[in-house]
Amino acid sequence: MQPKHPLLQKSLKQLEALPNFQARVEAMPYMTPKVLADGQLILDNSGRRVEYICEIKSNVTSETVDFIVEYFIQLKHRLDDGQRSLLITQDLPDQVIDQLLEQNIEFIDTAGNIYLNSPSLYTLVRRQHSSKIESESFEITTSSLQIIYEMLRNPGVLKISDLEHVLAELHEVSSHIVENDLEKLARLGYIQRKHKRYYIVNYIKLLERWEMGYVESLRSKLLINTFTPVGQRTFSEVADAITQYAKEYRYLVGGELGSAIATDYLRPTTATLHVPEDYRPIFVKLKLRPSPRGEISFVRQFGMTNAWNNNQFSILADPLLIHAELQMIQDDRVGETANRLFDEYIAPRVNDAGA
Repeated sequence: MQPKHPLLQKSLKQLEALPNFQARVEAMPYMTPKVLADGQLILDNSGRRVEYICEIKSNVTSETVDFIVEYFIQLKHRLDDGQRSLLITQDLPDQVIDQLLEQNIEFIDTAGNIYLNSPSLYTLVRRQHSSKIESESFEITTSSLQIIYEMLRNPGVLKISDLEHVLAELHEVSSHIVENDLEKLARLGYIQRKHKRYYIVNYIKLLERWEMGYVESLRSKLLINTFTPVGQRTFSEVADAITQYAKEYRYLVGGELGSAIATDYLRPTTATLHVPEDYRPIFVKLKLRPSPRGEISFVRQFGMTNAWNNNQFSILADPLLIHAELQMIQDDRVGETANRLFDEYIAPRVNDAGA
């Protein structure tokens, strides 16, 4: 379908001027029982396909940007899984671009400023008044997410002189891949290199990038299956067994159950188990059966540092993994638990990173 709106026409021309980008308008307007938007757009970059629901706003200024940000935050909550929201607009002032980037609102404008931040594709094109173009496309791969995870888990690892080799060993990838990912993360502004070592520029932004990539990309690759108890047993009965056998069967407890153990605040109804390669004895011992709506998810462990580095919580997954899992659950009590987990166990790492 050919776009009829002039702002959309001009914006898509700017996008397609980049290497390997293709755009296809699927619907104008886009209507579902939950959403009424200006259009549905499919973007493709070297086989990486992303579906965007577009809103066209003709004049976004510093006076109206707060309203736009709030509108797009609300729109995101109404979209289906796999859909993303996209602002189409006229030439954006630098101050407005900064605010949109800060709030992670994806956009394309008629001057060629572009920000796309899907789990599989990051693109930032910013045209300065000097006509200088800053552009980077970066596929967030499994190895990329593992490297980000390690930096968030232990910011001190960046002080190691042989950083690339250490990260490669911890996450079982080549040093060359690690080196390339670090360089790309630096160009994207997540980390910075000074005096022959890297620093995290903004821990919270890097954390947000990790969680988005984990929820929408990495977790689906790690997920084995979901399970439910055999017979009439309740989740609370199974939860006791889960904690009892964790050490013996070398799995780590995460999700709601992990957060409940760590914070003593939530009454959990689900759990995520980060399991070793040989996971079959686990669901046999716990008397579980596969179920598409099961309360207990099995995900594979990756690398060598999935466990919480805390003797008190030795059976738990790292708080980064637990916190990321909680982002998938829309529940006020779970949200409060996630905040407690962050404040008590993740925030100190922010301080360690100097962010």
